[in-house]
Amino acid sequence: MKLPPSLSSAFCTLLARRVRQGLCVCALAAGLTAGSVLSPLPVAGPPSADASSATPDANEPQAQPRGIPDLKLPDLPRQGRDRATEKSLTATGLEGGTGIPATALDAYKKAERTLSGARPSCHLPWQLVAGIGRVESVHASGYGLRADGSTAKPIRGPRLDGKQFALIRDTDGGRWDGDAEFDRAIGPMQFIPSTWATWGADGNGDGVSDPHNIYDAALATGHYLCAGGRDLDRPDDLDRAILSYNNSREYVNAVRDWMRTYQGHKVTATPDDAPATPHHPDPADAHAPAATSQPRPARTGSTVPSRAELTPAPEDSATVRPGKAVEPTTPSRPAGKPAKKPDTAPDRNKDAEDHAVTEHRVVTRLEPIGGESLGDRTVRKAFERRAQVSVLDAHGHGVADVKVTYRITGSTGTYFPGRATTVTVTTDRRGIAVAPVLQAGDRPGPLRVTATAPGQRGPVTGTFMATVRPAPVPTADRLELLTSTPLPADINSRFLNPPQVRATARNKPAAGIRITATLFNGDGEEEESRQATVGPYFEGEHGDPVRTLALPGTDAQGRLTLPQLFTDEHPGTYTLRLTTPEGISLDLPLTVGETGPGLPAS
Repeated sequence: MKLPPSLSSAFCTLLARRVRQGLCVCALAAGLTAGSVLSPLPVAGPPSADASSATPDANEPQAQPRGIPDLKLPDLPRQGRDRATEKSLTATGLEGGTGIPATALDAYKKAERTLSGARPSCHLPWQLVAGIGRVESVHASGYGLRADGSTAKPIRGPRLDGKQFALIRDTDGGRWDGDAEFDRAIGPMQFIPSTWATWGADGNGDGVSDPHNIYDAALATGHYLCAGGRDLDRPDDLDRAILSYNNSREYVNAVRDWMRTYQGHKVTATPDDAPATPHHPDPADAHAPAATSQPRPARTGSTVPSRAELTPAPEDSATVRPGKAVEPTTPSRPAGKPAKKPDTAPDRNKDAEDHAVTEHRVVTRLEPIGGESLGDRTVRKAFERRAQVSVLDAHGHGVADVKVTYRITGSTGTYFPGRATTVTVTTDRRGIAVAPVLQAGDRPGPLRVTATAPGQRGPVTGTFMATVRPAPVPTADRLELLTSTPLPADINSRFLNPPQVRATARNKPAAGIRITATLFNGDGEEEESRQATVGPYFEGEHGDPVRTLALPGTDAQGRLTLPQLFTDEHPGTYTLRLTTPEGISLDLPLTVGETGPGLPAS
């Protein structure tokens, strides 16, 4: 006997409020009999949170409800565990949350090493990738994980037909998920096929990007989390990255808890084939047996699973256990309708794989490494930072052997070795091109360094900024005469042996000190001493008499030899005063009108 309509409607409303990920069970409620028994449901967690506009973000297909993640948190108390759970945790080494199958652990660490070279500014920790692997598939435990990263049994989420989870129509022709009508999340990291088409990676170097392989999936997860220039050392970027993978606050909390557990405890590498109860992201597979790991022949192409593997047997009722929301197991096709045969065209799959490999050689973008600022240096000094970029393909992989041209623009006179303003560098095997050292020019101001590489749709560029600062103004606290005091000179003549002085600061030579020479009447000590208008003089640029002269800066030893001093027809006593910008001065007495040794008479 069916439930009355009013009771059925009320029951539907209650369940809709409590089941995670927007699960609709109204159809189930209408078909339940009066004798059906339901276990109590837990209250649903916080609503999904919105991520920022970073790409990819929470609006991506990857972030939509696509199955049931394992949201159990680390270090669950023993009380309340059933016997099967205790046995599984003990056998696999997952007790306490620190056991990871050896191949999965190696895949996570290898992803971190690869990303530390390709995207060092992202700071991806392997424990974050492991946290996602734990929540998505419990590290592929129970699916027959093999040493090459493949699994004996594929890991697939439910059909995304909009009935229980998101509506995502087929994007891969059934190639990866065996469903040519709707997409399913696939592999140990549960990628949507359209997401894999953009971010798929070859983590084990076999030339094929396979979402069912944990090496490939772990590396792709790293690239996806690092997208948009995220720095995962920053809590906000970490939060946005996880939300772009699954737009659920409960999911974010679970992943971060597992990440912290792996960071704060010794992680044990457990056997890949240890007995374990698999986690099923598709509720229709909840009663499927665990797979065992078997040897696998060398892979020559991607295996397209049959649709029959995904079609669950219909059941009379569903039981929801406390602590875990389980969707009702409904047939994935109408009763009596034969299953649609999968597209098994081998040539198309092989062509797709060949295309995927080819895409790894096509440049789509440049990413500056370490930020776009190269800092600042004083004139004629070498910059400490060197411009460097990652040359990436559509999947975020580094592309080797690409010629990157660096060009300096600006009016500072900055240059590369050999005084070149343009250099070309070839990317290494990681896809990284490092420019030579920049030498700051002799003019202060801003400058720009532009990196350019040939891309799929034209040149791709990256830009760096730098600044050349003026040299600090040198100072001196003392001037001293290195030669003897000038001998007297006759009128209309000149002084022999121009004097030489030295500027020092704290008893060390002061280079670059700009000294001003000024001639005064008298001995310089009298109050009535005034700047001379007659008597000794220097010659100006055009040979005219000059009695105030700005002299060149002192040399590296702080020394300066004064220009030639001449006399006119006015005899007398004069003073040559040398002054620094700080007001340090040195007075030299001059006498005109007496013929000194070796001086010609006027």
